[in-house]
Amino acid sequence: MTEILDALTCFVVACVLFPLGVWGRGSADNLVLPSVLGEDREHRVTVLRRGAMTCQVLAVVFALAGFLLLAT
Repeated sequence: MTEILDALTCFVVACVLFPLGVWGRGSADNLVLPSVLGEDREHRVTVLRRGAMTCQVLAVVFALAGFLLLAT
């Protein structure tokens, strides 16, 4: 029974992280304040997009871990 709960927890985390990453990648330009200009703005947008991509990658890892827990 605990394997099923662990797998469900992994799936829930994946279901939260993946849409968060999709939203973050699409909204990175809007999330940086308009008062930040130039190279610093581009750097902050890049950092946000990298973090959003990390959320998506971790969501896939959690989903795979959930499937692995169910398979064993």
